[in-house]
Amino acid sequence: MARNRRTDHGPVLNSARAIAVQVLERVTEQGAYASRALDAELTRARLPPRDAALATEIVYGALRVLPELDRRIAAQLSHAATPSDRFVRAALRAAAYQLAHLGRLPSHAIVDESVSLVRAKRGPKLAGFVNAVLRKLSDRRPDEATPAQALVLPDWVRNELEGALAPERLARFLAPQRLPPPLGLRAEAQGRDALLTALQAALPEAELGPSHSPLGVVARRVGSPRALPGYAEGAFSVQEEGAQLVALGLGAEPGERIADVCAGHGGKTTLLARQVGRGGQISAIDRDERKLKAIAPELRRLQLPAERVEWHAIDLGVGLGGLGPSFDRVLIDAPCTGLGTVHRRPELLLRLQPQDPVRLGELQLRLLERAAGLVRPGGVLGYAVCSPTHAEGAAVARAFGERHPEFQPASAPAPAQLPDPDGDGIVRIGPWLTSEDSLSCPDAYQLGLWRRIE
Repeated sequence: MARNRRTDHGPVLNSARAIAVQVLERVTEQGAYASRALDAELTRARLPPRDAALATEIVYGALRVLPELDRRIAAQLSHAATPSDRFVRAALRAAAYQLAHLGRLPSHAIVDESVSLVRAKRGPKLAGFVNAVLRKLSDRRPDEATPAQALVLPDWVRNELEGALAPERLARFLAPQRLPPPLGLRAEAQGRDALLTALQAALPEAELGPSHSPLGVVARRVGSPRALPGYAEGAFSVQEEGAQLVALGLGAEPGERIADVCAGHGGKTTLLARQVGRGGQISAIDRDERKLKAIAPELRRLQLPAERVEWHAIDLGVGLGGLGPSFDRVLIDAPCTGLGTVHRRPELLLRLQPQDPVRLGELQLRLLERAAGLVRPGGVLGYAVCSPTHAEGAAVARAFGERHPEFQPASAPAPAQLPDPDGDGIVRIGPWLTSEDSLSCPDAYQLGLWRRIE
């Protein structure tokens, strides 16, 4: 019997809808990142491209409008009947998204497969419960179901954004964006034009174009980046265009010594390592040693000398680990809410709390002041956050400037192609830099730059 049960359920558990439900459960119930969980499940399942695209659309779409889906589901339930099973919640959310937003999919297919999936995983009793809820949702299906491209935001998040962004920028930031999110690539030694030409020749069905970064290419419908031509040879790195602009804004020059603080897995580290060239040196600093260990293999793939980068596992909340003011430039991409990336990472809305912008802004100021101790006289300090909130970027930069008159505002170099700073001295990067019909759509960053004058 057990063998027959696995055979019957195998196709169900390996379908696009099953993958979407499993990823939603991991993201909403276990704190996983959507992109990583989805990539892992799709790699395991080896679905055809069309099915992989459907799974991706369900996951990202459902996360964008999760409060709306929960309201739709709750309207069909009594309080006592609210599902406590995590898998059942994920299955209901995935099906509710398809019924409300994917009009091209027939209702009976959505309901029948979702019920079969729950029966295979949780048995007939919960399958019957799911069937009853989804039949009600199907009866109330919108006449014109459209994909969820705009975010459904908690009120406090909307208030934060309204207080931080001018109306035109706010409208552009909140404008609908296509699913799935675009892939950002950073050209390496051969440059952007050569990378774009090579990808266009190899992938005629893909959507490809230059990003706002002078090194960047934006791509859709290209599959896994590791399978793209040139990846193994180090022709490109995977990096969102806003992050590229932040690193370029530091203005690294050949031969310089640079500290990349809060370096993480080293996306900006490798860009800086190429910029400083043979005579330069990068110190990657992060409290998480496991992340820093990912830098060495990436340097090998990009054919950059390993000795050009040294790494230091240092908790800046405690000290500088013996490092002193000897760096020409220091960049700190500080821990933040990440709200600037919410279109690509809608799961952030599940985890953030109203007090987080202020709490993290206070942490950023402490870390920024500590990182400033690494800058030599005449050197440059850069501070960035991937969030547009006022409590994080602008307020932190203002407080730092008031407390440290030895640091004077500086400008980004022209080759970086950054926008001019606003009146408060902050460079604001975001989707407002490009037209709505462009493939290029940077995440929202704030960047402050200072030069140490003493």
